[in-house]
Amino acid sequence: MADEEGSIRLSTTEMDALPSSLMQRLPPQPTGAEIQAPLWRSSGFRAIALLILAPILAKLGLILGWRLADPRFVEGWLASGVTRDGLSTLDPNIAYTSHALGHRAALDWLSGHIPWWNPYSGIGMPLAGDMQSAALFPPTLLLALPNGQLYLHISLQIASGVFTWLLMRRLGVAALGAIVASLLFEFNGTFAWLANAVVNPIPFLPMVLLGVEEARARALAGQLGGWGWIAGGLALSLYAGFPEVAYFNGLLIALWTLARLAGLGDRSMAYMARVATGTVAGLLLAAPILIAFVEYLGHSYLGNHAAGGFRHSHLDIQRLLTLFLPYALGELGHTPDAQAFIFWGAVGGYTGLVLVVVAAMAVWHPWLRGLRLTLAGWCVVVTGAVYGQHAMVALLTAIPAVGDAMFFRYFNPSISFALAVLAGLACHDLADQPAERRSGLAYWGGLAAGVACLVAPLWLSHRLYMNAPFVPILARSLIYAVVALLAVRELGGGAFSNRTRALILGVAAVAEAVVLFVLPLRNYPKSGRLQTAGVEFLQKNLGLQRFYTLGPIQPNYSAYYGIAGINHNDLPLPAAWVDHVFTHLDNNTIESAFDGHDRKVAGGPTALENLRANLDAYRAMGVKYLVAPTGQSPFDWKPPGVAVSMTEVLRLDDGGSASLVLPPDPSMAAEREVRSVGVLVATYVGQSKGTLVVRFCAADRCAEGRRDLATAADNQYLSIPLDTPVPWAGPMTITFRKVGGDFPVGLWTTPAPARDPQVTLRFASPVAGDEVMDIVELPGARPYFTAEGCRLTAASREMVTADCPAPATLTRLELFMPGWTATVNGAQRTVGQDGPLFQRVDLPAGRSDVRFHYQPPHMAWGYAAFLVGLGLAAASALPFARNRRSVAIP
Repeated sequence: MADEEGSIRLSTTEMDALPSSLMQRLPPQPTGAEIQAPLWRSSGFRAIALLILAPILAKLGLILGWRLADPRFVEGWLASGVTRDGLSTLDPNIAYTSHALGHRAALDWLSGHIPWWNPYSGIGMPLAGDMQSAALFPPTLLLALPNGQLYLHISLQIASGVFTWLLMRRLGVAALGAIVASLLFEFNGTFAWLANAVVNPIPFLPMVLLGVEEARARALAGQLGGWGWIAGGLALSLYAGFPEVAYFNGLLIALWTLARLAGLGDRSMAYMARVATGTVAGLLLAAPILIAFVEYLGHSYLGNHAAGGFRHSHLDIQRLLTLFLPYALGELGHTPDAQAFIFWGAVGGYTGLVLVVVAAMAVWHPWLRGLRLTLAGWCVVVTGAVYGQHAMVALLTAIPAVGDAMFFRYFNPSISFALAVLAGLACHDLADQPAERRSGLAYWGGLAAGVACLVAPLWLSHRLYMNAPFVPILARSLIYAVVALLAVRELGGGAFSNRTRALILGVAAVAEAVVLFVLPLRNYPKSGRLQTAGVEFLQKNLGLQRFYTLGPIQPNYSAYYGIAGINHNDLPLPAAWVDHVFTHLDNNTIESAFDGHDRKVAGGPTALENLRANLDAYRAMGVKYLVAPTGQSPFDWKPPGVAVSMTEVLRLDDGGSASLVLPPDPSMAAEREVRSVGVLVATYVGQSKGTLVVRFCAADRCAEGRRDLATAADNQYLSIPLDTPVPWAGPMTITFRKVGGDFPVGLWTTPAPARDPQVTLRFASPVAGDEVMDIVELPGARPYFTAEGCRLTAASREMVTADCPAPATLTRLELFMPGWTATVNGAQRTVGQDGPLFQRVDLPAGRSDVRFHYQPPHMAWGYAAFLVGLGLAAASALPFARNRRSVAIP
């Protein structure tokens, strides 16, 4: 019987009647064990070994420490002496959410706690429910290790390659095509340009599709089971911590599933039943994280991720060329203008020119034609929507929830996967052809696609390219593109066998992918020193109170180090907390990034100005310490009307000096003493040597101070303590002099004609600090636990003992959310809401041992569903029931 793929399907009886000569041409029976067969062959071992070694070798420099992979060196504001040449990844959430929060989740697991709650960011917020921490994702445990995020990313690449290999072999693709597809997906453009939680679900796209193919094979063979890979892949996609990518990958999985209905005939329902069973099992397995996430969403601020906030957003089509030639318009993150800045903040990866050319060669081959057309159509429609083609945008955003996410960024992994599979199929097709045949149509189709990838972007935006400052790199990229296309054209001749041509095309596509992947790796920092003295001070002295930062210890590295900071940088966020921050603490902060630095309106109040204006509101949040860049105490005095500028620098060599006179400031209170002088320095990336001496005179009093330039941080204030305090009086004279050292130091100055060094005066010495931060105490902070008339002894944030002469109310400065429970002397008590934010529990007279506990509501149902899903997934491996077997003659 002919199927829809152009093959013949035979029953067991019919097959047994075939002559032996024809039987030898048949493929092996599609049994459940077939998928494992390649692993036991030498070619399978070599392929798996290559897929494991390739990412390790690509990142060997990071593994060996030749470059620094730890994001604290770049995004944490925790390091000095950092040198790098550019961006190594586009999204700083590699640090704020994936690294910092993931590390906290790993530590919670290792301490025996499920990481449901994060008490160290904001005033407390859900941890697992925020998703981006990937708190329940098993590989997140790697983040407990030094450089654990590097190993996590390598493991994700390896898993992507291995599952793609297994999938391609399950489809019947020869080893060459399978390894080409696997390596291409292992080094895809999303892995290269993004490294936050976006990449976590990527390996489970081929894993789920492997389950789809196994379910199809089982249905054809009349066997039970086959949905285990679907269940495991779907669950891990959701636990991975980025539901947008999991959902978009799921849309491609749905289309693949439908495309594979072809040729099944009366086995279609059996196939779909197995896929449905795997889907249900996967959702049940993921019930704990889904419940935590959905419960949190009901109390969250989501930014634009609501009400179709991204429905009309897309990438600038003028930059379409970067999809095929990723660095044609400059290095990663190169921002010569505002449009480039927006583009780099929204793009989710690239494909590569040779990949598109090779993939296009596979589209019209008759074997698996329905699947090939589905994958090609997916690439065309999704790419069109990503770059703002209206009909395709309308089609894509008509799917529920697509317009609520940054689809133009997060569809890229599925595009890369579809192209990788097509490229693998193209190599298989070519190598499988008889030597005398030439696939002219495939070659010319691929070349036409490659030419279109060059001509169309250039025609759409020639003005941008011709007027841009990156013309040299654009020219080099175009030369590479022309050479690559000419080389592909030459392969269409008769000088090579089909298998050799397939090998050359596959190697060329993989080589391009690897080179494009490796290029940003050279921009990881070459050197740097983590500064932890300030962090260690807070760990020893903060107790249950909180701190607020104006830069160093960026959110959410408070969670990384286990010190509570009220700053946050995440989505989703508790809506009540976001509203309170904007209303009472900082009305010019970005809602999702309360980091003490970035501004919503550039000309509005600074974070420092709002801090000074709302000190009592910060005390009410339990803030005991304020953290600022070194030499920039929140209570420093700067000359009025002088904004920080780093446009002109005054170079001081050995013996060089610079002076300025400061007039009195009537707005300053009298009876203050100047204890140190800060100056904004340029150390030429840490090369300055010698000592910077300052002489400060006010009225008839003078004092001196000196500071070793080896302790200075580039482009930051260097604070120089005076040998004796000088009473505040004006006018004041400040003189800087460089002594010793064979390399100069620069003093950033105010604009011409004044060109005065940019200084700050300090009236109170920090309680602690290091090369990147100063820590100042804020007296009068509200205690974490309070209960009027009671004596309180806190053992931790969750445990406190109260001795009360009369019934009282215990108040706890932790965010109130459904899911919090408490016991008082072992008896369950209701946790009430104290005001808009905090928690309270009623206490009886006498001694009370109070315990607090958080677990998302309805989680008991989640655990039960998980167990049911586990059983359902395990049932996939039950002994096969051989009802009828069939094979396909290609």
